[in-house]
Amino acid sequence: MRRRFFFLIFTIALELLGQATARADKQLSPDLIDQYDRKGFFTPGFKQAVRDLVNTREALQKAEAEQKKFEQDLPGLQQQVTQARAKTVALRQELEQYDHPEENDFIRLQARADDPNAKPEDVLVLAQAYVWTYPASPHESDAEQYLATVQKKLADQKQAEQDAEAARAAAHALTVRRALAHELSVPEWRDFLRGMSQEDLVKLFGQPSSKQDDYWFYDGAWIVIPANSQKVGMQINFEAGRVITVDAKPPPP
Repeated sequence: MRRRFFFLIFTIALELLGQATARADKQLSPDLIDQYDRKGFFTPGFKQAVRDLVNTREALQKAEAEQKKFEQDLPGLQQQVTQARAKTVALRQELEQYDHPEENDFIRLQARADDPNAKPEDVLVLAQAYVWTYPASPHESDAEQYLATVQKKLADQKQAEQDAEAARAAAHALTVRRALAHELSVPEWRDFLRGMSQEDLVKLFGQPSSKQDDYWFYDGAWIVIPANSQKVGMQINFEAGRVITVDAKPPPP
């Protein structure tokens, strides 16, 4: 009953206000309500009810406008999404034509293995990595062959180094025995003693017959003279306490 009464009063008031304010905005709004309120037509409770009604109507109109705009834009957005998905699929397909890591890595391995200047250790790393990484690759057998070849090459190199080291050790041992037997020529003495310290020299041959700051003399049969197979004394020359050269001891004046 009260609602009908307020609605009737509200309708009459709007009609009266519409006649009394010819220049007023015909669209009901919070500003228009304020104009009417300043004229003293509304009670506070009635004014708040009308304001709420107007605000609700405006919010509803705004929401309806936004929804309409969204509905208008939706087909375009859906088309953009469809185009983006299609482009992604096309790019992925194109990438698959180029992105074959097992092929690229095998080409890299093949190039390194066929390079005569490549280090065997580098080839070993690439071959071992390929065999471990791509067990189902069609190039698996080739990669295993590269791996076996480089492993044998490294094993042969290691064995050759060990043989060479053994040969050097044997040659050095023989030279030491010949030196202790005083069977070396001047060039052999120079190679054998070059860089040796005075302390090591004393350990091998004992104290010299005589010594100066820059050279020592070992008297007796030390150096073999190839021309007549005779043995003479030895002069050892030093620099900073280490042997720099060896000569036959000069004959006495």
